[in-house]
Amino acid sequence: MIPAPRLSVPLLALCAGVLAVALPGGCNRKAPRAPTTVRGAVTFQGKPLPGALVVFSPDLERGGSGKAARARVGPDGRYELRQADLPVVAPGWYRVAIAAEPTSESYWAFPPKLSRPDHSGLLREVKPDQENVFEFAVEVPQVGVAAR
Repeated sequence: MIPAPRLSVPLLALCAGVLAVALPGGCNRKAPRAPTTVRGAVTFQGKPLPGALVVFSPDLERGGSGKAARARVGPDGRYELRQADLPVVAPGWYRVAIAAEPTSESYWAFPPKLSRPDHSGLLREVKPDQENVFEFAVEVPQVGVAAR
């Protein structure tokens, strides 16, 4: 019969070795990319679009994942995105949607397709370790206005 102290040392070493191999990580694991800030401005027909909602939805086709980031446009037309109530956004590709506030005078003239990230055609890449500034200038030809 083997004494208990001799058996426990190799058994502990074997368990430690199995755990070291089985745990994820190691030298080949990439460090997660740190969240970064995203800000910018939205104009419609050359004027700020206060109260508009800007949404960045992760683009699954380009490897995006996670939650959408949102912001309300301020009176000066500027916005700063927030994700999960924090003023930071995970790096990656996003589909963008912009929706005019229903009570604004621009609401009825604003292109409705821009209010859906899957229809807007607006794509942006949020890059890590740098300032991300995205300006959106929405212009719609006015019907019945003669060109000068």
